[in-house]
Amino acid sequence: MKKKADLIVTDISELVTVSGNTPKTGKDLSDIGLIENGAFAVSDGKFVAVGKAEKILSEYESENVISAGENAVLPGFVDPHTHAVFGGDRSKEYEMRLSGATYEEIMEAGGGILSSVKMTREASEEELNTTAKKRLKNMISHGTTTVEIKSGYGLDTQTEKKMLKVAREVATELGINFKTTFLGAHSVPAGADRNEYIKLLKGEMLEACRQHSDYIDIFCDKGVFTNEETKEIVKDAGLPVRLHVDELADTSGAKLAAELGAHSADHLIAANDEGFEALAEAGTVATFLPGTSFYLGKPFARARSAIEKGCIVALATDRNPGSCTVESMQFVIGLACKFLKLTPKEAIVAATLNAAYSLRLHNITGSIDVGKQADFIVLDNPTYRIIPYEMTQNHVSNVFIAGKEMTWDK
Repeated sequence: MKKKADLIVTDISELVTVSGNTPKTGKDLSDIGLIENGAFAVSDGKFVAVGKAEKILSEYESENVISAGENAVLPGFVDPHTHAVFGGDRSKEYEMRLSGATYEEIMEAGGGILSSVKMTREASEEELNTTAKKRLKNMISHGTTTVEIKSGYGLDTQTEKKMLKVAREVATELGINFKTTFLGAHSVPAGADRNEYIKLLKGEMLEACRQHSDYIDIFCDKGVFTNEETKEIVKDAGLPVRLHVDELADTSGAKLAAELGAHSADHLIAANDEGFEALAEAGTVATFLPGTSFYLGKPFARARSAIEKGCIVALATDRNPGSCTVESMQFVIGLACKFLKLTPKEAIVAATLNAAYSLRLHNITGSIDVGKQADFIVLDNPTYRIIPYEMTQNHVSNVFIAGKEMTWDK
């Protein structure tokens, strides 16, 4: 007698499982666990059987059998670095940049991160909820099933807390897997005393935001927070660490992230080989954000060097109002292949299992494995290779989170 399942998906040309419960590095980064003519069964929101269609269909039956139409199926994408909650936009500033204005000139005109701070402080929770929901829906429609969301555009206790609350509320309402990160150390507010602000960060602000946060993050880089300040801020935070490092300059931020046992070191445009070696030894994920380099016209990070040094490599959008408006992990995969020199297989692993590991969700999602949550996407094409090949197009036709199709208007 066949076993009953809540859902069976079959007629899959390429079932990309990225199978595994540990992050992939080196040569294993190319292991996408490909099964041709595959199928799987889902019950109680989890995968209960994965393999060749003939075997799955001989062992399981369901009243809900979905045909993938001989198209490819992949794990849902995991986006482990976003700033998806903020007020207003900086399109005027972008026009100024395109017209040749320097960053200093933009700042003098009221632009830059502090303009986002002003607009986010002024926005109500309802306004932030509405705009964040629109962004997250678009991310989901492009295949993202897990997302990390940072604060950082409040730089005061009330607004930082407001951002984190909204992030959790919106993600919960939409049903997407999520982690939230307290990024009060995104910048020093205009006119604030630096030492007093760091004292506020470590004290009142952190205490108010802790219950709404899974992580703490620091923008540790040239002209922002120093390595010593970063150590001081995270020392007694009581939250696992993620860091913005080595984006603007090589400040040995990657090495610091490794020393602090950070779960992820992000950006790494200027990181040196010693930093990559330290990340590899510590098991800190090297998360690359090629959308930011693309958007700003900056150099692209040396991801191949990180791979050669043995780093766990992940990808993310860095969706934010000032330096990257990309919301599609498909586009990020395309950028990673073209500019970071990853292969399509490597980029897919970096955008799924390894990205899940950076959030310590690798035992729950990031691959199509028995026992994991049934987060998967169905493409409109028979092969996963279409994603980097036609990277500006949305090739996701169906998105499932915990076995439930996301059916709201895309």
